[in-house]
Amino acid sequence: MKKIMIICVGLMLLGSSITKAQAILDKVDRATDKADRAGRTADRTKSTGDKLLGFFGKKKDSALTEKTTVKLSGIDFSTLKSINDKLRGAKGIESTKMKYSSSGSSIVLEHAGSTSDILKTLQKAAPDVFAEKNIDGMDDGEISIKLK
Repeated sequence: MKKIMIICVGLMLLGSSITKAQAILDKVDRATDKADRAGRTADRTKSTGDKLLGFFGKKKDSALTEKTTVKLSGIDFSTLKSINDKLRGAKGIESTKMKYSSSGSSIVLEHAGSTSDILKTLQKAAPDVFAEKNIDGMDDGEISIKLK
């Protein structure tokens, strides 16, 4: 009889711990569901916002954008940086990427128009650097400048 009593008390204690564990698992499950619903709502909101902003946003036409690399040799960093700053605000130039090296530096330009058109803009922005005597070569998408 004592054995049956001990087994019954053990089952009762074990049953209450299982119930508590199940309650904790249910709370975790509800919290996970709530987080999933919030994530789906945020995704739908972002999608709607993107659609609305698409009506007003500036569309970049990549067919009209050209890339030209301006290779400069014999130039110091401060001159290269000042030229890059001037080119950022020049008409027809969308973006610039500057790379400096003592052996040869470059500026990659994204612009509208041809390479010869961008050379005219460069000559207006920095006439002393892009003078005709400094032009070492020119091809579609590339201009080489050699400073003495």
